Amino acid sequence: MPTLLRRLRAAIVVAVLLSCSVLLPASAAADPVVTTAVVLKIVDGDTIDIRDDVRGRLRVRLLGIDTPETKKPGYTVGCWGPEATDFAVQTMLGQRVALVPDPTQDRTDRYGRTLAYLVRGDGWDFSVEAARAGAARSYVYRGHPVARFAAIEAAQGEAQDAGRGLWGPPCFGETASVPR
Repeated sequence: MPTLLRRLRAAIVVAVLLSCSVLLPASAAADPVVTTAVVLKIVDGDTIDIRDDVRGRLRVRLLGIDTPETKKPGYTVGCWGPEATDFAVQTMLGQRVALVPDPTQDRTDRYGRTLAYLVRGDGWDFSVEAARAGAARSYVYRGHPVARFAAIEAAQGEAQDAGRGLWGPPCFGETASVPR
């Protein structure tokens, strides 16, 4: 029954987005994109340092996802946090990527990080694929979902249904860090 409810919820989200005329950008699909940056460092599963060909070095907070904490001062490491970081290292480190902003979101966060999606040249969207791998959960900041929310949520549903990553043992979806 929970699987049916997740699928129904994802279908409702898609229907609402389509009825509001908010369509996914073409880059959300696996269409090739022009890459303008290289991934230099993985800070954690949802924060990545890049060197943009025009803007130089940037710290990017990936849109639409949240991963368990690994480096938050004063907090324990969240369940599946190191694995989420490793997923980012294995799939993104050294890769050429496109830095894709979202018109529904701010350009930077309160820490000065650039808010964007990172998409490899072949159209592989890190936010969607991290959710599909169970390395991240979909994330809505202050009630404003990203334009790619439906795709990220659907990918998360696949991981939940399969018990992959943070949705399987030992976390079973519980990834909260607690103060030390």
